[in-house]
Amino acid sequence: MNEKVIQKRLQRKYHVPVIGHFADKSVRFNSIVDAERVTGINYNLIFEACIGKIYRAGNVFWEFEKGNHYIKYKAYYLRALEKVRELENKKTH
Repeated sequence: MNEKVIQKRLQRKYHVPVIGHFADKSVRFNSIVDAERVTGINYNLIFEACIGKIYRAGNVFWEFEKGNHYIKYKAYYLRALEKVRELENKKTH
């Protein structure tokens, strides 16, 4: 793997617990990368299924352990916080 792929796989969003709902049972994985290793389903597809961008990945329904939209809300919060800091910096300069 090249350096960019390694850096992408190390991002925090790929290291949160997920639940895969298979046909006969639901399985909890410690991270999206672990789920990829066990199931063989690409980590990008699992992440996109968790945030609702796609319906399912590998014929499996996926969700974050803390709720389906956990990352979306957290990302929104972080962007808003960053924007507030930028505005504060502009006012002081």
